[in-house]
Amino acid sequence: MRASSAMIPLAVILAAISCSRKPEAGAGPGDPLVYAGDSALYREDVLRLIPSGLAPDDSSELFRNIVDRWVETRILEEVARENIVDRERIDRLAEDYRNRLIVDEYLRKMGDIAPAEVASEEITAYYRQYGDSMTLEEPLVKGIFVRTIVKDDALANIRRWMMSAQPADIDELEKKGLKEATGYEYFAERWVEWSELARQLPERVPDADIFLKENRDVEFVSGGTVYLLHVSDYILSGNVMPEDFARQKIVGILADRRQGEYLKNLKLSIYRKAIKEGKLKKGSYDPLIRIP
Repeated sequence: MRASSAMIPLAVILAAISCSRKPEAGAGPGDPLVYAGDSALYREDVLRLIPSGLAPDDSSELFRNIVDRWVETRILEEVARENIVDRERIDRLAEDYRNRLIVDEYLRKMGDIAPAEVASEEITAYYRQYGDSMTLEEPLVKGIFVRTIVKDDALANIRRWMMSAQPADIDELEKKGLKEATGYEYFAERWVEWSELARQLPERVPDADIFLKENRDVEFVSGGTVYLLHVSDYILSGNVMPEDFARQKIVGILADRRQGEYLKNLKLSIYRKAIKEGKLKKGSYDPLIRIP
């Protein structure tokens, strides 16, 4: 989805609007993108506000939107100030937003220090209770992956060692077969999501479930590089997650739950202290009844 000015988070817009400096003479590559009165907006200031990982088109559009917002604010601010009657409401909204940022940052920091260690027994108990509902959205795979050049002298042996996948052959593969290799992963003893493996292949597999049913040893060749995959085991989409794979996800679930409980108890403690000190008073609603 393409970013639009309406979709830019308020925090980004506010940050972009505040990014202005006095023009710096002889700034070289840091020359201002645009001037407005005695302020200037620099490329580095805009780039700092763009999240990493965006598609190029989305990143470019967000860049333009931030610049356009900055220009709009600088040019229209004075006119808007003269024509907006309810300035007090704007000031209150800005102050409320600032206070919310402060509170959210405090809760984030407190959440980071919440006890997150999860005991193995808790994980096992959770899986026994909820494991049947933890189904796979994509296949899981165990196996071996090697990426090497097509002219690799060891290629025939690599194929043989991978197809065998016996411990002695894996030793041979790792000792003698990887001199020309540009990629190697042994995951025969742990489950890997198909999407993680697919990122390393040069071709898209339309249906991973069908592909795994029909292939145990497969090669892809692209641009002088050969990609070899040996599948030693797999679990298809829709099946229940095996416990050894589900454990990491369960750790995340339980850690988030524990963090939520920690923050709830923290807020409850602060509220009670505020009531005791007279800073918080019950009216027709008891703030202690339901703390998010």
